[in-house]
Amino acid sequence: MNKKLFFFLDFCAFFIILFIAVSVRRWEISLFTYFNNCKVFAFVFILVTFVLWLFSFYDIKALRKQNANYKSLGVAFVISTTLSAAFLYFLSARLPLVTPKAILLAVLAIYFLYVYWVRRAYFKLDFAKTTLLLFGNSETLDEIRREARLSKGFSVREGGIPQESASYATHNLDIVVVASKLFTEHPQAWDIVSKKFISKGVCVDTDFNVFEQFFRRVSRESINDAMWLLRGIGRRPGDAMYDMLKRCLDIALALCLLPFLLPAGAVIWLLIKWVDKEKPVYHQKRAGYMGKTITVYKFRTIRQKGQESDHEQITRTGHIWRRFRLDEIPQIYNVLRGDLSFVGPRPIWNDEYTFLNKYIPNHSIRTVVKPGITGWAQLNFKAPLTYVNFKNNTPENFEPRAFDGAFMRFSYDVWYIKNRSFLMDLDILLKTGLRAFIKDSHVAQ
Repeated sequence: MNKKLFFFLDFCAFFIILFIAVSVRRWEISLFTYFNNCKVFAFVFILVTFVLWLFSFYDIKALRKQNANYKSLGVAFVISTTLSAAFLYFLSARLPLVTPKAILLAVLAIYFLYVYWVRRAYFKLDFAKTTLLLFGNSETLDEIRREARLSKGFSVREGGIPQESASYATHNLDIVVVASKLFTEHPQAWDIVSKKFISKGVCVDTDFNVFEQFFRRVSRESINDAMWLLRGIGRRPGDAMYDMLKRCLDIALALCLLPFLLPAGAVIWLLIKWVDKEKPVYHQKRAGYMGKTITVYKFRTIRQKGQESDHEQITRTGHIWRRFRLDEIPQIYNVLRGDLSFVGPRPIWNDEYTFLNKYIPNHSIRTVVKPGITGWAQLNFKAPLTYVNFKNNTPENFEPRAFDGAFMRFSYDVWYIKNRSFLMDLDILLKTGLRAFIKDSHVAQ
């Protein structure tokens, strides 16, 4: 409903701004001129809305994050203005527009200021806030409290252990969140929660489900619960059709991209050969579907420094290829072979996969779907620090952020596996192009 509300407000605001801009430009109110402009600016609105959607400005859960990067709104403005200007100038000779350049810049500048203000102000309104009442004690409830503090639009109440004599206000209460083990540890709590909340129509859910619903990854505690994971990850009705559609999409997209990627790949190959003096393409052994080893191809961006395998440095051109993910171009071959999909959990090194299987519960679940070039974790979380030597080591021997980063990446991968769909894959693909131009430091951690 919030997305529809945003769209309705944006639609009204856009055409009100257009009316004001046209009237001020001519110093008169001319409905004839206004409606003539509306015919064209309707397409501009659709284009701008699509760009804002790509940048997640219609994604309520993304906007909840305190560290949502509103600088990206400036990038969206530049893209929208450029595409809209090209569109308007193409038609300006055929349509009675009033100086489209001036009108366009005025409308978009004011409109994007409106978008910024409305998105910022929305979560300060009472009806936009989600009120949670927490019962019990668990690691996941602690994560919910922490994430709610770091996000906008949440109000958290503490319920402790449900008491028969206690009075709980249900006005403006959205969800009652119970720890997964609450009813096991306190059997009397079920009757209390049923009478005081369920019977009154209040939504009651477990901490695992609420965390997944609002933060679009799974909690650390839920990863330990193999039965809970199985309920969402096991084979689902319709998966056969989904797998077929996904494979068709992979092949069709790969074939469509080949005419563009082959010339770009040839230029990169020559630059690596002449500038870096290295073999342009190298391969890595990684964990693929069901843990089977696959060979992944990439353009070379690192070289060995000395004799030790853990001493590496970025090549002269490597910074460019890595920054815009151009080193991944050879993996189009892996997609055509069927080793990779365009969307899925990123395949990790065999040694890293074996190492993390020892220290992250149920980590092998990430391979129950085909790995991908891009994925949900890549859109929402910056890449964790790279491990170098896994033998005879434990997580304590590594930089703490590295192991925590691997755990966080896995939580996003599990969420994708539980919620994957064809439309979700399309959404990830469309937004991946933008992700290539966003620095890892600007991605929410």
